[in-house]
Amino acid sequence: MTEKLITDIGGDSAGVVPQEGRDQLFWEKQMIATFNLLQVKGIVVTDEFRRTVEEMSAEYYADSTFYGRRLDGMVQLLIEKGVLDADGFDKRAEKILTAGTRDHV
Repeated sequence: MTEKLITDIGGDSAGVVPQEGRDQLFWEKQMIATFNLLQVKGIVVTDEFRRTVEEMSAEYYADSTFYGRRLDGMVQLLIEKGVLDADGFDKRAEKILTAGTRDHV
């Protein structure tokens, strides 16, 4: 038998499931739209994306959010495919975080 993947939660106790809803944030909508476009254009496929999420460490997966995991998986996949440059991505993200702004000019 192979090791259980982090996404394999079948049979595990889920505990209390939160029932409160919330609206999607703007960046979450943008990220999902971008991912859908990348799929339609044939740049990524669902199986590749799922692999990047399943390869996350259990701690990272547990500490992240649904949309955070999707974003991190998508970025990882685009770096693997050479669509994004890892150093350029890291530098751009650091610049945005340092400036304390979401202005992506």
